Amino acid sequence: MKASLLFLASLIAAGSAAAADVADWNKPSKPFRIVGPVHYVGTNELGAYLIGTPAGLILVDGGLPESAPLIEASIRALRLDPKDIKILLTTQAHFDHVGSMGYFQKLSGARVEAMDGDVPVLESGGKTDYLFGGSGSRYLYDPVKVARTLHDGDTVTLGGATLTGRRTPGHTPGSTTWLTTVKDGAKSYRVVFAGSTSINPGTRLVKDPSYPGINEDFAHAFEVLESLTPDVFLAAHTGFFGLDEKRDRLEKGAAENPFVDPAAYRAHIAAKKRAYLDEVARQRAGGSTAP
Repeated sequence: MKASLLFLASLIAAGSAAAADVADWNKPSKPFRIVGPVHYVGTNELGAYLIGTPAGLILVDGGLPESAPLIEASIRALRLDPKDIKILLTTQAHFDHVGSMGYFQKLSGARVEAMDGDVPVLESGGKTDYLFGGSGSRYLYDPVKVARTLHDGDTVTLGGATLTGRRTPGHTPGSTTWLTTVKDGAKSYRVVFAGSTSINPGTRLVKDPSYPGINEDFAHAFEVLESLTPDVFLAAHTGFFGLDEKRDRLEKGAAENPFVDPAAYRAHIAAKKRAYLDEVARQRAGGSTAP
């Protein structure tokens, strides 16, 4: 028991998927419109984003399995119907970001469209995940049937909305960064739902890699992410982009939408890349995997 608690504590400190075992990650969060047709419907820490179109709704990410009723309540609070969800997308096939996907697929009949590296994981309910697959039922979720397998640069369209999927792998083999441009009044904004580049504890990048090519995948992910120039930066964890503080400023009538923050995106990617390079150097020097 003591070893398990220490392991969980290390995961929490690293900001990894397993930190979702902390109850504070699954508390209700007030839904609101971020920019244009993009709305926040996630929990206080686990991002979930609803994009409205005349042809229905797109849901990006979905928290834990037990996040489903919170997300559904948030969608209804926006006077929208979760049965109108037509497409389900994700930035990563981890249980704390796709846990509700099966629920919403059953509720709405929505199509799941996912990047090639994550399709087997989604369809196994997390059992084939390279790190968490053998770690117990807490890391599993209801399997979903993927209607369309995506590849780098593919687009997803619905009712005039177009999202481009960029494969930014490593965190999961099919980690995906989603890009779209939205109109808000007279202005257009480039929105990014950034794929995670955190290195979870136990991930092997150098010796006996967690999966073949994982180190090269992380390096490629940073090349892609550094090439992007979004206006609005969103992510799977609200702490990555300061949702609470920005929402508070938005509600208080900030002159400019606080979610328009390209500098925050650049700073986040730079910090994650430094952490990645440090971890590679540590493992090459003979250190154990990320603590």
